[in-house]
Amino acid sequence: MPLHILPRSLHYLETVARLGSIQAASRALGIAASAIDRQIIGLEQDCQAPLFERHPRGMRLTAAGETAVLLARRWRADEDRLSDEIREMQGTHQGTVRLAAMDSLSNSVLPTLVERIAKDHPRINLSIDIMSPQQAARELDQATVDLAIAFNLVPDKSRHVLWTTPLPFGCVIGMGHPLWGAPSVTLREAAQHPIAAQSHVLPVREYLNKSYGWLFDPVKPTLVTNSHQLLKQVLKQGNLMAITSQMDVVEELLSGDLSFAPIQEKGIKPQSLSVVVDSRRSLSHAARLIGEILTDIVERNLNSAKDIQEPDSMI
Repeated sequence: MPLHILPRSLHYLETVARLGSIQAASRALGIAASAIDRQIIGLEQDCQAPLFERHPRGMRLTAAGETAVLLARRWRADEDRLSDEIREMQGTHQGTVRLAAMDSLSNSVLPTLVERIAKDHPRINLSIDIMSPQQAARELDQATVDLAIAFNLVPDKSRHVLWTTPLPFGCVIGMGHPLWGAPSVTLREAAQHPIAAQSHVLPVREYLNKSYGWLFDPVKPTLVTNSHQLLKQVLKQGNLMAITSQMDVVEELLSGDLSFAPIQEKGIKPQSLSVVVDSRRSLSHAARLIGEILTDIVERNLNSAKDIQEPDSMI
């Protein structure tokens, strides 16, 4: 039986913040709107500060409200952890594990993870949120996720790395592209072809802008997008190329829809992919198990992607 230690007022506050209005929260919770409003007003009186800006079309959190919602999320996460630890002491391996992950893993690593957990550990529940590496680090620090798998995480003493691997850069192209089948390319050679680029908010583009900004100036990329799915579909057409790692396109490499030509360039540093947890908190058995399975899946995918390359094209 799940624990319910989160105060009702914080539960209502969190729901209104998520849905944007008291009426929407009322429908979702099956609670009268007036009862929800009373709880929030009482909480505001206790805090001696407004938690929402009330507008005709909905509710918007104030700075105090955002702090209260963060408290509610931490409280709920602690509630789940307490429930999980009690079950572990009773000898049952179950519970909810919150994972922060990258969008580029959505059609490769993450579905496999869900399948394995559902098959081998059906009493473990997964909650997977897609977010940027910066968001993942922040959520981990705020204890609203149990572990994260993210690109290029900055070292921090508050984070413990369960596993990490370098991800060398390469040109990803579709069949029919002039670079298809190339054993390797230089950045200068890559720059001779129209580029499909990730948007500035994504880790790959952020790194390339800092170190190799000339790739995008003065010639602008033909396509800029924050959608990995769109990027891969466009690359399959064979007209554009993208600079990224194998991990971003591992399923398409294994199916033969895309090809990866390693970039041979002096001084270019690979990205990194890491599975990390907060070093200040103990890790539940379920979360540790998820970390181990996640690591195994990523390693298998990367090894399979490398195996399809010809020996003379290996980095």
